[in-house]
Amino acid sequence: MTVSRFSRNHGARPGYALHDAIDLVGWDDRSIWGWDDRIGSFYAQLWRNGSTSDAPDIWLSGASRPYPWPGSVALDIVQHTRAAPLAVVQALGIADPAPRLRDTTEITQQIAELKPLNDNDGYIGGQLYALAWTQGIEPLSPSTRGKGDHSRPAPDRVDAEHHLITGRVYLAGDAERTQAFYSGADAALWWALGR
Repeated sequence: MTVSRFSRNHGARPGYALHDAIDLVGWDDRSIWGWDDRIGSFYAQLWRNGSTSDAPDIWLSGASRPYPWPGSVALDIVQHTRAAPLAVVQALGIADPAPRLRDTTEITQQIAELKPLNDNDGYIGGQLYALAWTQGIEPLSPSTRGKGDHSRPAPDRVDAEHHLITGRVYLAGDAERTQAFYSGADAALWWALGR
């Protein structure tokens, strides 16, 4: 089986010996990311194409803000570059090689079962929001609340969103209720992707 360049680092986890290019359009000439054993964190250094500076334009070192999971780095790259989540996940090579999404009937049934339990912004609220997003009901992505539309995202886009949500969960630091929302969204997207 041939590994796609978009999935070359799909198995990256903490401690994974990794030092790789970031293939993000506009940032792909010199940008790198990987795992730093000394500080126990992922890192990324991004230079805009054409930059002649020795110092990266964006430096996610992991020293002052640890990046314990690949999705944590992906989330901050999305926020700093304003690139699409799918583009960043593919640029890091962490995309699922063959993502699949449960069918609409299963997801709709799961939403109906969770609705009576809704705790609004907490864990169940996160699940409901993420599942509704997979159906095009919620227009804004759960992780960044950025760019949205009312179309049902393709499985690769849901996989990318799952990486970012997992990154948020691992970064923590948010208020308890917000963290519960992200944890619920993480669980829902994991389920929706049939994992």
